Parts: sequence; structure tokens; C-alpha cells
Amino acid sequence: MAEEISKGLKILLILEFIVANIYGITYLFFTEQYIALVAWPFDDPIVGRMLGVSLMTYGLCSLIAFLRKDWKTARIVIELQIFWHILGLGVVIIGSIVLNLIEDMWIFIVILAPFLVAFIYFYIAEQKRFS
Repeated sequence: MAEEISKGLKILLILEFIVANIYGITYLFFTEQYIALVAWPFDDPIVGRMLGVSLMTYGLCSLIAFLRKDWKTARIVIELQIFWHILGLGVVIIGSIVLNLIEDMWIFIVILAPFLVAFIYFYIAEQKRFS
């Protein structure tokens, strides 16, 4: 394979798949329990389940990029992930401030920010390798 992605990027894609599916399964199948556990101020299980499906789909994109191993496929997935993490962090940070939920939302920032940094790093590194 001419443009096989690096081992580090493969590891990142698998980690993203695992984390996205842990949260996706939680939101999809255990919505009410999750809302009760974290004392979430909004009780809308349909939106929670849609988030679960979205996260699982997002994780599957990482798995596809991992399995195909080529930069052409991985590049599209990484671009999507970079945008998603930027928008997700923006929503979490602004929402935390506006709704005064910082003590509840810090865990999402701790999860999203390192993934964003890692995806940007590998995007730049792989672009340099293959250009």
C-alpha cells in the first residue's frame, strides 16, 4: 500500500472508535439511567438516543479508516473529526458557561481536547509524509 497511515494514527483511530462507542452505547441504550446518574438538567431521551447513534456512527468512521489503512480514506475521516471536535468543544464550553454546568461538563472537555490535538497533529504529520 503506497500511502499507509502511521502506527500512531492507527492507534488514535482505534481509541476514538472505542471511546465513541462507549459513549454511544451508553446514550443509546442507557439514556434514562445516564440522565439520572449525572443529574442532567434536561430529560429528553430521544435526543440522547440520537446522540448515541451519532457517536457510534462517528466511531465506525474511525474503524473504517483504520481498516482501510490508506491516507486518502483516513484524511477525510480526520478532517471530519477535527471539525466535529472543534464544534463539540465549542458547544460544551459555551453551554457549560451559559447553563452553569462546568462541574458536570469538564469530563467532556478532558476527553475532547486531547483527541482534537492528536487529530490535528496527525493530520499535519501525515500531510507532510504524503505531499
